[in-house]
Amino acid sequence: MSFGRCWLLVCIALLVPGDLAAQPAAAKTELSQLMAAFSRMPGLEARFVEEKRLGMLARPLTSQGRLYFARPGLLLRRVEQPRASEVIITPDELKVKDASGEQRIDLASRPDVRPFVESLTWLLAGDEKALASVYKIELTPAQADGPWQLTLTPKADPLAHLLAHIRIIGKGLAVTEIQVREKGGDETITRIVEANPARKFTASETSSLFGVKPKPSAK
Repeated sequence: MSFGRCWLLVCIALLVPGDLAAQPAAAKTELSQLMAAFSRMPGLEARFVEEKRLGMLARPLTSQGRLYFARPGLLLRRVEQPRASEVIITPDELKVKDASGEQRIDLASRPDVRPFVESLTWLLAGDEKALASVYKIELTPAQADGPWQLTLTPKADPLAHLLAHIRIIGKGLAVTEIQVREKGGDETITRIVEANPARKFTASETSSLFGVKPKPSAK
């Protein structure tokens, strides 16, 4: 699975809950606020427009769809146009569905894929310490009416072998753009069109969206 399709870190990476604003404070303070906001996010539903700029193509590839995130560690990326496809992540498995069929990957058997998933879990959980063990984290605070930027640079392989950096751009309360730059120069830009970072999922929705059966209640 190429990194261009393994967007596991960035598809919802920094959709900030509505109580977090860009503050004119030190970068370290803002990063702590950002992580705290992630830890308070119950779930997420968002619409996205994505552009993949590949060196071998004259024009970028574009797609659009929806993202869903539910705790603990359930993620669905559903592409609606131009061709329908889905990627579902659970704590144990990665499932890919498209017109050609369905593929399931046991994360325990894929050390090349699992770091992406673990990093995503740390980010959404607001675990700054764990995230810093894998990435160099640089936050550029907003100046006046300008955007703030968060840049994640991998410290070691396997991430460093594939990824140059992830850059997240936001303004005020909203994340507007997520950029993924690969080592080979290809770039994926995801623009967030609309987001609900306070989304809560019923047991029925959890089952239908993520394919996870709700646990029976204790008697």
